[in-house]
Amino acid sequence: MENAFSFKTYFNPHISPTTNSVWGVISVSANEIQQQSQGAIISLICDVSGSMQGAKFSNAIATVEDLILNAPDGIALQVVLFDDQADETLPLTSLTPDVSREHLLSTFRRKSKQIKMFGGTAMSTGIRRAIEAQSQVRGDFARYAIFLTDGQNTESEASLIDAVTNAATLGIHLCAYGYGNDWNPDQLTKMAQVTQGWMPKAVPNPTDLLSELTTLIGRMAKTVASDMVLQLWTPTGANILSLSQAYPDWVKNEAAPTGDGHTWVVPVPPMSSKDHRDFVVHIELAAVGAKVVACKPSVVYVSGKNRVEEKGDQNTWIILQQTHDIALINQLNPVVAGYLGQGQLAASTRAMTEALAAGDAKAAERHRTEALNIAEAVGNRAMTQILQDAGAGSEVARKTAALGTSTVSLTDDE
Repeated sequence: MENAFSFKTYFNPHISPTTNSVWGVISVSANEIQQQSQGAIISLICDVSGSMQGAKFSNAIATVEDLILNAPDGIALQVVLFDDQADETLPLTSLTPDVSREHLLSTFRRKSKQIKMFGGTAMSTGIRRAIEAQSQVRGDFARYAIFLTDGQNTESEASLIDAVTNAATLGIHLCAYGYGNDWNPDQLTKMAQVTQGWMPKAVPNPTDLLSELTTLIGRMAKTVASDMVLQLWTPTGANILSLSQAYPDWVKNEAAPTGDGHTWVVPVPPMSSKDHRDFVVHIELAAVGAKVVACKPSVVYVSGKNRVEEKGDQNTWIILQQTHDIALINQLNPVVAGYLGQGQLAASTRAMTEALAAGDAKAAERHRTEALNIAEAVGNRAMTQILQDAGAGSEVARKTAALGTSTVSLTDDE
């Protein structure tokens, strides 16, 4: 059977006899193979609180209606609208060629007219309605909830945390969107972190919502695996000092040892056909002989009731060769160097956000300037624009920067 995933590694294979650590990049790609889709259950959870009135509400409802008519067959779709309370306006429905989309649209419109809207923003209520519906479906499915909000949570933080934790327990990956400009980046980021969802995004312009969600659901429909971990084998005595996802977003992770003295694992958010994720790893070695295998990558995921492990072949191992040649030792792998630069960008952007939260405008501006210089140097145009806008006083840009650092892929063309 053809593997669902493939690997590439990037590193300098030459190491000094006096050096005991190495940086590398591990790239994991989801292959495009026949009948690989896991099958997706998607709950669309839309904020209809008071601040949504106007263009935001109109575009959100138009987007939902378009998705009901045009979302790809093969998924199951549910629509939940929430303010102070949540209402299921489209029951979880498997979309097949035999299903009348016009009937589903009529159902959505009829139920939407029957509910009260434009109250407060009780976020947990929408998440719980998604959990309630998805918990009735058994089987090996990729489970998602698309969470759209333009406001900040008006209920207790404990209620939201409890709902998000319950979603994670069921295996629902929350993918959150900040809609408009009055949303809390910290809340949306934690939803993704706790549930291993894709990192949140900002949609400040309501007219962009349809394109954004159409693309997202298209990716979800082609999920290869949603319950997976990156597994790294290291030799006896080796430690992984750090492991960060470097693409598509910079996310600091912690690799956990499994207890066998060799294996380290880190959860990986869902991957769809032709997706790839890049990880920067820093490995400390107990000893380096003339030649040493520092790392062997694999992924472990669930398919049906089976646990599947797919390993990289020897060409994907990080293998180091001892040398006294300073020119070889000092070579920098451009992929590794580029991602370390984007890691510095993420750190400066995070420091800017923390300084703003602490009310230290002077430090925030210093860190923004640092981040802007790095973004320009590494060619990250999207972050360059966001940081420029934040410097010009844009609140949306500042919040978008706080969602995390979207990075430029350095392995696409390799």
